[in-house]
Amino acid sequence: MHATRPPDQRLQLGAALRALRQAKGMTTTQAAASLLVSQPKISSMENGRRRISPRDVRDLCKIYGVQDQRTVDVLIGMAG
Repeated sequence: MHATRPPDQRLQLGAALRALRQAKGMTTTQAAASLLVSQPKISSMENGRRRISPRDVRDLCKIYGVQDQRTVDVLIGMAG
């Protein structure tokens, strides 16, 4: 059985969320605690190995202090 590659959009969204987290100076453990999820879930989302719900994107943007609603909307549009 071959591993399937995550869709490019999921990889792009994960990378964007990782960059936002890092810009905030947070670890994946801190982000997970703030979102009330496991650290592996954050890691899987950032690496494109799991789908990211629009709600998770919205909540992570809030945790990361994203002020620009247009940015939030674009990221939410990439989720699902």
